[in-house]
Amino acid sequence: METSATFVRELTVRADHGQIYIYSLAATNNDDAWETSENVYLDALEDATSSRRFVGVAGGLVDLMTPGQWNWETPMRVEVWNGEPAADAGWDHEVDVDLDIPDGQLHFDASGGSGSVRVEVPAGMYRARVAGRGFTALGVSGDNATDEYRLRLWPRTVDSDPKLRIAWPGWADYR
Repeated sequence: METSATFVRELTVRADHGQIYIYSLAATNNDDAWETSENVYLDALEDATSSRRFVGVAGGLVDLMTPGQWNWETPMRVEVWNGEPAADAGWDHEVDVDLDIPDGQLHFDASGGSGSVRVEVPAGMYRARVAGRGFTALGVSGDNATDEYRLRLWPRTVDSDPKLRIAWPGWADYR
């Protein structure tokens, strides 16, 4: 079956403390992990670093780590597909995760609460391909950073484990 993007939005989001949180408030409110965990944000960060995927998940929250400490003008492209998109070249790091958006409200927040962006997408249960490119050395940051990100969503019927598809070699220096 041929797939194509049915929805595309170009956003500018904020990254802070080397992280961008991606979530649906409705999904996090309905997830037991928010009730049982001391801190879902730390759980997602731990998943990102211990798995060496640098994209972590916990309680409906996706923690996208960025090589730079901060970037107030981070490009983020959101695409919704009718099926899994074909692989394409040109991305330095790619991870597939599950992401539920039951209310159609997708949020992007900078760690530390320094900015939030919301976009409406079709409500659903998705597999998400989180991709980044244009990375500089770890710790280099600022509004002149060259990193950019893409989030591709397609419908899913079953839960799947996160999957590292492409690893940026610069993450090898992360401690």
